[in-house]
Amino acid sequence: MKIVIDDPTFLGVNEAALALSEASLSSTELVESSLSKIKTEGKELNAFIHVESELSKKEAALSDARRRKGTLLSPLDGVPIAVKDNIDVLGQPTTNGLGTQWLPSQDAHIVKILRNKGMVFIGKTNMHEAALGATTDNPHHGKCINPKIHSHTPGGSSGGSGSAVAAYLCPAALGTDTMGSVRVPAAYCGIVGFKPTQHFWDTVGVTPLSTTLDTIGPLARSVADIAVMTDVPLKSLNNRDFSLAVLDNFDSADMQEEIRSVYEQTKNLIQSSNVVIETTGLVDYEPSQARRWGLLISEVEASVLLGDLLIRSPKAFSDELQSMLAFGTRSSASRYFEALQQINSIKNRFLTILEKVKFVISPTTPQTSFLFSDETPVNQADFTALANFCGCPAISLPIKHQAGKKPMGLQIMAAPGKDVELLSVASFIEGIVT
Repeated sequence: MKIVIDDPTFLGVNEAALALSEASLSSTELVESSLSKIKTEGKELNAFIHVESELSKKEAALSDARRRKGTLLSPLDGVPIAVKDNIDVLGQPTTNGLGTQWLPSQDAHIVKILRNKGMVFIGKTNMHEAALGATTDNPHHGKCINPKIHSHTPGGSSGGSGSAVAAYLCPAALGTDTMGSVRVPAAYCGIVGFKPTQHFWDTVGVTPLSTTLDTIGPLARSVADIAVMTDVPLKSLNNRDFSLAVLDNFDSADMQEEIRSVYEQTKNLIQSSNVVIETTGLVDYEPSQARRWGLLISEVEASVLLGDLLIRSPKAFSDELQSMLAFGTRSSASRYFEALQQINSIKNRFLTILEKVKFVISPTTPQTSFLFSDETPVNQADFTALANFCGCPAISLPIKHQAGKKPMGLQIMAAPGKDVELLSVASFIEGIVT
């Protein structure tokens, strides 16, 4: 019997795929419900730079036709997805959050993968200008609003993707993560954000910020949704199959008291489920200093990667971005290579730790989402950057806590290549903390 679905936009990726398979709704109905909500409830959020109404409806109709013929491309055939606007989608303009746009000649590699599964691309999401920042207060496309706390930032640089998923404008979205740009919006917006092992997905067709640190990652509403999008088979675990560790470098770092309190409660909750949490430390690691090395690497590499476009279209770049790129241009080769050496040393030391403890947890961010009118905290990426430095997979899970409090995230990291293990542990922990 056909299931009655009052509002298809509340379906996650797996739920939407199941509803489609049971003929409870069509891809056309699912896509049109997302497009309608973007135009109405989503309008004030400004989560999208471009909404692809006509082409996505055609893609949905093609999916429905494949379903009738029994020629589905995958279980995800017909499920809508949004894409951060530094990722190329054929037929849709790319801006990279700048004051210009171009039409790509082909899909980004990750878009090809998901298109071959039949997913429907409904539009391009707002982002921090050139992905170099974490507020998504975009000077060309406007502020993107956090749907959970209006007038607050959704984080960045993948803020539009985080806002769109959290507001139920789409079941999932793609972002990019250079020092936390998927996980920070996930934490601020109360959803799940996953940064896979570096090079898990090829970045061809993604406007780069830092070739040293960039990674593509999905945002969704559950670990299971992330797993089906990444083709990662989740393992069934119990509390005896793994243990967790905390880094005293993070636990002693500067963070809001609200974050610290909820984080301690969360650790106690996990331990009450008989999951072991031990303490370890990363010798000579100071999160704020390391984050500054990562920022230097990003600014230097961005100044080179975006240099030609800046020369051709200087008005497409805000004064603030031009200043950051100019800093990267002025930075000496010795400073850049020193930062690379420092990051490599951190990587070697952290990977040694991960040979023993396997999974490391921390708050995702040292603070909750803040008002656009507030001064931007410089330490937003202090807990997330480590995974980028080391090429590790890392995930942010929303933490349940007292009603009325701002969303917060719990980060879990694992060694490079351990994406299956990480998502399986995250799925188990999700049942405890969310």
